[in-house]
Amino acid sequence: MKKKVLSTVLLSSMLLSTVGAPAVATAASKDSKVEEQDKKINELATKEQEASNQLASIKENISSIKNEASALQTKQVELTKEISNLNGEVKDLEARIAKRDASIKEQARSVQVDSNSSNVVDLVLNADSVSDALTKVMAASRLVGANNDMMKQQQDDKKAVEAKKISVEEKAKEVQETAVTLEAKKGELEDQELAQQATISQISAEKATEESKKEQYLAEQKAAEQKREEQQKAIEAAKAEQKAQENQKKQEQAAGKIDKQETIVTPNDINQNETKPIVEVEETTPSEPEQSTPTPAPSTPVATTPTPAPTPAAPSANGNAVISEAYKHIGKPYVWGAKGPESFDCSGFTSYVFRQAAGKEIGGWTVPQESAGTQISLSELQPGDLVFWGSRGATYHVGIYVGGGQYIHAPQPGETVKVTSMSYYSPDFGVRVN
Repeated sequence: MKKKVLSTVLLSSMLLSTVGAPAVATAASKDSKVEEQDKKINELATKEQEASNQLASIKENISSIKNEASALQTKQVELTKEISNLNGEVKDLEARIAKRDASIKEQARSVQVDSNSSNVVDLVLNADSVSDALTKVMAASRLVGANNDMMKQQQDDKKAVEAKKISVEEKAKEVQETAVTLEAKKGELEDQELAQQATISQISAEKATEESKKEQYLAEQKAAEQKREEQQKAIEAAKAEQKAQENQKKQEQAAGKIDKQETIVTPNDINQNETKPIVEVEETTPSEPEQSTPTPAPSTPVATTPTPAPTPAAPSANGNAVISEAYKHIGKPYVWGAKGPESFDCSGFTSYVFRQAAGKEIGGWTVPQESAGTQISLSELQPGDLVFWGSRGATYHVGIYVGGGQYIHAPQPGETVKVTSMSYYSPDFGVRVN
């Protein structure tokens, strides 16, 4: 009994003096790590905001470019209409001129008037009187003069219309060149936007990782605090046990059951920096020596069936699938910069169709789409091929060939996705998407 009491007192003292410190140190370490993670997260949040601001600026530039493109395309549509109207006027004037020429000739025949002087003499000789001869000659002269004036006026009008037509065509060419620049600018801004989005995604991913680490540290901190609470309870229990045993000893001493010369060891008698006293305890059965686990003999290799080579991916959708998807969008409005599915511009339409029908990314504007396959001549076109307008590297329009000398495209503002004949608006070259 005496030996058990002494052992309990010593163990309680050791627990009181050593168990609390590691838990406190661990909790402090976790606090430091959490603060460090908070700092990293705040820094990443700042970077994320800076990238978002840059993205907002790029989107503002895109909006400005879209407005400029809209104005230029509206002007282009107006010029195209004007050219069409002027061509109609020219045709009307030419028809009027031809009709009036025929009328003049018919009138000349009826009165026997010609540029020939002999006919004028015949008019005079065949006249009933001098007065009749003068009347006929003057009428013939007025008719010829009127017809000549009319012909000259018609020719002047035709020249004026032709000159105006040339002027409008030059302006349309200028707008077309501007459209090429805008198309390239759209691609540049699209690349910048994608780069900024990638930056934001990367920063967001890093931020999420750091936040995950913080949550881990917080969980570890909570576990450390719980452990510290459990250890504190153990200390309190040890203190209570020690106090109870000391009270019991005092009661036994008072009853004369304990030799007064026996020394009671208390926590104050223990110096942690000195060698721990040897405490006699009840004998216990020595534990069995640990048995080493024998190393198992190497197993006989098991024959495995070789993994079959992966099946090659199926070829991309054929031209018919591309055309079938394209036809689904006939009648949808043209909107510059739109990528579907409710509205499109030319390159947005082709990009969307190939993504849906063939699972291919061919680029977001005309120039990258030129490199989506092999360039071919117009005589080599097959259904599903891309057709381009403009020189390579500076294209400004694109459509999809559907066969029979026709293609489907998103034409221009004010129009919708439709099929057009190459005889009306012929492309410059084709590309077969690989």
